[in-house]
Amino acid sequence: MEREKLKTYFDYFLPREVVGPVIIVFSLEGVISGLFELYVPKESATAAWGLIFLLSIILVGYWGKIDEEGREELEERIDEIESE
Repeated sequence: MEREKLKTYFDYFLPREVVGPVIIVFSLEGVISGLFELYVPKESATAAWGLIFLLSIILVGYWGKIDEEGREELEERIDEIESE
């Protein structure tokens, strides 16, 4: 049952519309990394990537928070799973 709840959360926060572009971005990692190294000194690269990671988590959380209709569907689905 916990696995179903976790899957429901993933489906809410990472819908297929987001996963596709993420896969494309990871496939272009070398290009992105090369461009990144042009503008960020090597001694700051780890901190800069950490900042980008943190900002992306905040953005996904904010997106999930403002999506009222989606959040209601998520809560209904979680209630269904818990009642089974």
